[in-house]
Amino acid sequence: MKRAKRERRNAMERMGAFLVDRWKLDQPGKGKQRLHEELTALSGEGKSAVRDYYVRKLSLSLTVLLAGLALSGVSLAVSVACRDDATTRILQRPGYGEGDRKEALTVQADGEEPQELEVTVQERKYTDREKQELLDRAAQELDELLPGENGSLDRVQKDLYFPESLEGGAVTASWSTIPYGVVDENGKIKNPENEDGTLVEIQGTLTCGGKEETYTAYAKVFPPEVPEPERFRQSVRKEVERVDAEESHEEELRLPETVDGKELTWRKTSEDPAPAIFALTFVLAAAVYLEMDSQIHQKAEERKNQLMLSYPDLMWKMTMLLGAGLSIKGTFARIAEEYRREKAAGAKGGKRAGKRQTSYAYEEIARACFEMESGIPEGQAYERFGRRCQLPEYIRFGSVLSQNLRKGAKGLTGLLETEAEASLNERKNHARKIGERAGTKLLLPMILMLGIVLVILMVPAFLSF
Repeated sequence: MKRAKRERRNAMERMGAFLVDRWKLDQPGKGKQRLHEELTALSGEGKSAVRDYYVRKLSLSLTVLLAGLALSGVSLAVSVACRDDATTRILQRPGYGEGDRKEALTVQADGEEPQELEVTVQERKYTDREKQELLDRAAQELDELLPGENGSLDRVQKDLYFPESLEGGAVTASWSTIPYGVVDENGKIKNPENEDGTLVEIQGTLTCGGKEETYTAYAKVFPPEVPEPERFRQSVRKEVERVDAEESHEEELRLPETVDGKELTWRKTSEDPAPAIFALTFVLAAAVYLEMDSQIHQKAEERKNQLMLSYPDLMWKMTMLLGAGLSIKGTFARIAEEYRREKAAGAKGGKRAGKRQTSYAYEEIARACFEMESGIPEGQAYERFGRRCQLPEYIRFGSVLSQNLRKGAKGLTGLLETEAEASLNERKNHARKIGERAGTKLLLPMILMLGIVLVILMVPAFLSF
């Protein structure tokens, strides 16, 4: 299993390397200079570090993309399989006080296309007194609901609102109109015989647990023609309401098998998550690609801050060791050796030994010592040390060491001491700026906390009125 996983990872890395070479992502270009400099500084390598980074980033993005596509395919297959098998004629009825529940279904008759239909399943019934109270409140509610989007019933130019249930589903309503054919049972407007408008009597039968009341209203309407698919939906809905009313005391609602002589097939409508997963896959892959650049910028900023804070300590160490009689090269070697010992002791002892944090300044000093041991001239090694640190203070320090090596080290100790004192002030200013930036980042959480406190104080005050 580990071998297969390693082979998959190698395949992604090869694909990433191919795309990097094909698109030349590791080549200098607009907007890339800063990132390339940060990668070089963090890794201590040259162009190979930039290429390795882009290969790693592309391989990770491709892995996320392929995994998401595979998950989308599996989700789509499962959704299709479940949809084919999820035929049903039984809907579980809600208990007392739970309210009606709407079920999204797909209905298909012999020789017809499947159609979406929302079915309301009533809750269990109430006592006679509760039924009457619910019916009275439902009749009052209908005075406001019946016009729908129309201003009033005196001039109806849009469909009326014939609710199937009221009072949270406790009351169901069935509708009829006189004359027939002007407004159907769902409030949909059809063509009237009188083009100037037809006065329609609307009768609604309100039912609550077998107890009925009649609601009557009058409207003048101008309805459009209802297409054939809508008439089929209305027929199916009417049959479902009839069966629902007849079996209202049963634990389950048995959906009709035929309507208008056509056999019906019912399925529960389920949402297909495959498109959402598919879209989320691309978003996640792009986020991974961009987040890796953000992490590089963050690490480079942390490196810069650490170099700034380490500069005064380095200057004092150089001043003391040079004052003790060591040469510049010997001072570098002494500092690098001490750093390596502390780092090795921390690695062996773990947390109890107080593992030392990696110091970029001392890492660069150790690297400069290694370069001098490998044959690079001492002055050139000091200048390379300053350029790798990428800060003006270190670049100036490297140049001073290189110049004093050629001209002699006379006065170098005093110069470094002056530089150490000046760098302490710079360190204080830099630490203050870091603190100010941290305070700015805390501003949003503080505003959110203030909003929560205001809500806690004001909501009880408003509720008390």
